[in-house]
Amino acid sequence: MCAVLFVGLGAPVVACDPGGEQEDDGEDDDGEDEGEDEGEDEGEDEGGAAVPDATCMSGLRWDGGDAESPRMHPGMDCLGCHAEEGEAEEYTIAGTVYAGLSEKDDCFGLADVTVEITGADGEVLRMTTNEAGNFTREHASVEVPYTAKLIRDGREIAMTTPQTVLSCNVCHAEVGVNMAPGRILAP
Repeated sequence: MCAVLFVGLGAPVVACDPGGEQEDDGEDDDGEDEGEDEGEDEGEDEGGAAVPDATCMSGLRWDGGDAESPRMHPGMDCLGCHAEEGEAEEYTIAGTVYAGLSEKDDCFGLADVTVEITGADGEVLRMTTNEAGNFTREHASVEVPYTAKLIRDGREIAMTTPQTVLSCNVCHAEVGVNMAPGRILAP
């Protein structure tokens, strides 16, 4: 279930399932940047087109159809779609980070937000959103339940309710489902 509680700057954004508590000492186990995003997509042809759209907070919307691209279909169920194409085993976790809770599918989100996933085994996976706000990791392992933290410009928002769904946009849709408040919201 995608029950979430994001806490930013000491104040809860939304109240959720009170049964999901998790302690966080704020430190990695060994202080190293485990699973650091090494920019493996850098230099690749991003493909697809961004077109102006005043209804999107970013001012941009994906207009590349189903052309393969790291920027494709921000806000949509990445893992579900790739599963339909027989590519699900390649992708471990994916989602889109936005500046607002109610952005429409295909609106670009925010670039350069660090997404930090901590698996139930304590392993930390770090990704950085691209210019469409998308983040993904291929061929990795995330032990569920996991928690997430977003870091941007020295500010953080932490998801304190452990999750099991690895396609983040399933719950974090234009109108959130399973108690999610809406889109993944950057600090």
